[in-house]
Amino acid sequence: MSSSSEGNRLKHVISIAAITLWMGWAFQRIWSVVSDGHVPAAYIPDSAQHLAYSDIIALYRTRFLYQHTLPYIHNRIEYPVIMGIFMWLTSLPHGLLPYFIITSVVLYAMALVTYFMLHHLVPQKAVYWAVLPLLVVYGLLNWDLLGIAFMVVAWRSYQVQHWRRSGVWFAVAVFTKLFPVFFLPFIAAELWRQGRTRQLGRMVWAFGAASVVMNVPFMIANFPNWALFYTFNAGRALGADIYSNRWIHGIPISTANLFSLLVTVIAVVWLALRVYQGGRVPEATAYAFTIFLFVNKVYSPQYTIWLMAFALLADWPVWTLLLLTLSGIADYINSFTEIHFIYTQSSALSWYTREIFNLGLLFRYSALVIAGLGARFATAPPSRYPASRL
Repeated sequence: MSSSSEGNRLKHVISIAAITLWMGWAFQRIWSVVSDGHVPAAYIPDSAQHLAYSDIIALYRTRFLYQHTLPYIHNRIEYPVIMGIFMWLTSLPHGLLPYFIITSVVLYAMALVTYFMLHHLVPQKAVYWAVLPLLVVYGLLNWDLLGIAFMVVAWRSYQVQHWRRSGVWFAVAVFTKLFPVFFLPFIAAELWRQGRTRQLGRMVWAFGAASVVMNVPFMIANFPNWALFYTFNAGRALGADIYSNRWIHGIPISTANLFSLLVTVIAVVWLALRVYQGGRVPEATAYAFTIFLFVNKVYSPQYTIWLMAFALLADWPVWTLLLLTLSGIADYINSFTEIHFIYTQSSALSWYTREIFNLGLLFRYSALVIAGLGARFATAPPSRYPASRL
């Protein structure tokens, strides 16, 4: 056996062990707050206090998953259709514990799928997906691992030139969580540059057909429920984001939406032109997503794990991955401490917000800028891709 094969086997053992540790720890930590098998009335403040909150638990009650009603047809779900269907399927066994176990096992499998896909795509960096501890705080916070796994499978299919399969997988990924859509304009720019218009057409048709199959039945059955993902996010109030500071007061939601959209579209168009000139798709995608996170009106803490996935695919330097990990963990602690104080109406809320929370936001956004600029100006060439840079 070659030393290379032995090295890969050791990396796989370490990575599988690390993912198992992080996801097992996440399960134990979250379930410890739900001792009687029911979602407590005070679940949000209690779980936030113990740094053990999970949308998977909270939405079981607030989205009436225990009633097993059909998503979008009889139940309102503010997520794209694949995630809503997944939430419904995992809730079919009666009881909170079976639902949480099944969900956790599937998301654990998705974390493993992501690692092995990354091993094929960026073999020198895949291990960081496993060993860096973002999975312990974000692996079971939401259903993000489902969308991330579909996205890396889609990108892997594209890399091996399975055009229709890639289009279908990208459709599944986008309608699990919208973020994989950032790949699509840059893929189109690359295929157009290479003169592969037929291949681009196959991807577009496959993506479109899969999107129709997944969405149109729900659109026909109950359009308002199906459209909730879009209307909910359009009307969503400003959260703990770049707009939460003393220099901006009372900015309308529509203004924040428009500003975020314009900046993101300008960035995507500029980066697509760079890809058309020879830049790399994963780099452009990671930069576009970073810019989007910076200007978006809502920054949920788990978005950092998406940025980690994009950064790994783009082969960002290791120090940027470490910075994102530190920022993600600090953001998790900071956000849920603030949530606990808000829900309990603590007298410490005003002091914490003024002295600590806003410093945490500054660290979050500084980490985005530093990591993005650091990756942009890194001198080391990518480990697998051609040396052309954006």
